[in-house]
Amino acid sequence: MARLLLLAGILALSSFAVAANEIDLNVNDKAVRLAVAVDLRNDLVVDGSYFYHDDRGDVFGAGLHVTGPFTAGSNALRAGLGVRLLRVDSDIRGRDSGTVLPIGGFVNYRFPGYDRFSLGGSVYYSPDVLSFGDTRRYSEYNAWAAYSVVRRGQVYLGVRGIKADFELSPEVTFDTGMHLGLRLQF
Repeated sequence: MARLLLLAGILALSSFAVAANEIDLNVNDKAVRLAVAVDLRNDLVVDGSYFYHDDRGDVFGAGLHVTGPFTAGSNALRAGLGVRLLRVDSDIRGRDSGTVLPIGGFVNYRFPGYDRFSLGGSVYYSPDVLSFGDTRRYSEYNAWAAYSVVRRGQVYLGVRGIKADFELSPEVTFDTGMHLGLRLQF
């Protein structure tokens, strides 16, 4: 059943991926995350993602971000602020699920003179007032160090944490720890 859910998530993202400007796939021993992003304009990005963990559950959603250079001068540091709409389904203690609307953002720094190397991170948080169904709170962080193997293809090593509080289960940790990723830009 879990593999069927993963396949359904990938198929749902596939139509969105046809128009994608970026595809990001990352894995560890127990979890996989697929994300696609489309630049609607130079400063507006829509994304879709599916996260699946063997034992903990899955998170499926979409986001809208305003992006651009962090400073007026150099374009080495880019940032984005936005909101995501996520469906969170836990496999711990029954089948807790809900919808959250976390707000947050991301940064990405490309080293000048060594532009094959970059660092980045993101943080999203949904308090009780932006959490619906059985979900009471949601938080997610990601950090990564990337190397561009080719101009539009990166490999990266990252760390992430995804947690949700539910009505019946106090706190479910969907994932913590390291992952290996591949990011392709078109």
